[in-house]
Amino acid sequence: VQILLKLWRNGFSLDDGELRSYSDPTNAQFLESVKRGEIPVELQRLVHGGQVNLDMEDHQEQEYVKPRLRFKAFSGEGQKLGSLTPEIVSTPSSPEEEEKSILNAPVLIDDSMPATKIQIRLADGSRLIQRFNQTHR
Repeated sequence: VQILLKLWRNGFSLDDGELRSYSDPTNAQFLESVKRGEIPVELQRLVHGGQVNLDMEDHQEQEYVKPRLRFKAFSGEGQKLGSLTPEIVSTPSSPEEEEKSILNAPVLIDDSMPATKIQIRLADGSRLIQRFNQTHR
């Protein structure tokens, strides 16, 4: 893990985080560990015993200025289209009966309400087009 320690006139910060006062005993202990060449306990807990690279920048002639927040356009997790999905195993009474009941289930359209058509592409490349009211759920 790469961590940047910036020393300011009025305190220090880690990785563009909040200003930490030199007068706070916990922060003083943190800096004493760094001066002795040790990794502070706080950072050891953060990386769970992994490797820590601590870089330092001296800004002691400057007052701390809170950095502007960086905009992250997307920080979530995506799904790849066409990726394999787990197979769902079910035991219908008989596949033919189930297909017939699904295909023959009527969709009641209210002609006085707005309607739309939805095209459904099946895995074999065929398609179904069905008309629905916009209020269907």
